[in-house]
Amino acid sequence: MGTTTSLPSTVDVNEISSNTGLSKKQICSLWTRFYELDRDARGESKGYKGYLDADDLDRVRKFDENPIASRLIKVIFNDFGSDGKLTFNQFVDFMSTFAQRKRTGSHHEQRSSIQTITTTAAIKTDLESIKYSPDDTERARKIKFIFSMYDVDRNGRLSKEDIQEILKMMVGKINDDEASIIAEKVIGEFTEDQPNSIVTLENFEKILHTLDFNEKMSLKLLK
Repeated sequence: MGTTTSLPSTVDVNEISSNTGLSKKQICSLWTRFYELDRDARGESKGYKGYLDADDLDRVRKFDENPIASRLIKVIFNDFGSDGKLTFNQFVDFMSTFAQRKRTGSHHEQRSSIQTITTTAAIKTDLESIKYSPDDTERARKIKFIFSMYDVDRNGRLSKEDIQEILKMMVGKINDDEASIIAEKVIGEFTEDQPNSIVTLENFEKILHTLDFNEKMSLKLLK
């Protein structure tokens, strides 16, 4: 793709800044990171393809220490990429999810994430409600991303089976009975122990709205 880390002329910095709330300096920093991650099949030749694939993210340092790294990478490409590729604009969209910046394209930035999600859920299906929207607050985007991490079958609802699958990834050696008991307790926390319940995005947000994770889920690169 080239031998320079300078932003290419095809990248519209003003448009990206308007859509994400990031500064030009931050966007340039992300381009440098994107360029460094974009490698050939051998992990060499920076800026080789013009997009990122799963192998590029899998080479990120410390990812191999994360027991759910493969799940994280899959969610990134499912939610932000297309056809197994992550373009620079898509990469910025993903990274900006974890920046404490206001998206100037949003007309409802002052609304709480629970208001946004509750209103959305009232008029959309479970699957539609987890899609990212320009009206999402930064907190709402983070909640949707976390929800997607657990929604293994991508149907817009968390079931006991979804939780069991994630538990097995995180813990490793855990039998089905143990995973089932823990998963039932987790689902019960979100659904007030209603039998045979599933967790919607709205249920998920109601439990998380008291947690102050916005700062913890921000990236130093974007501060």
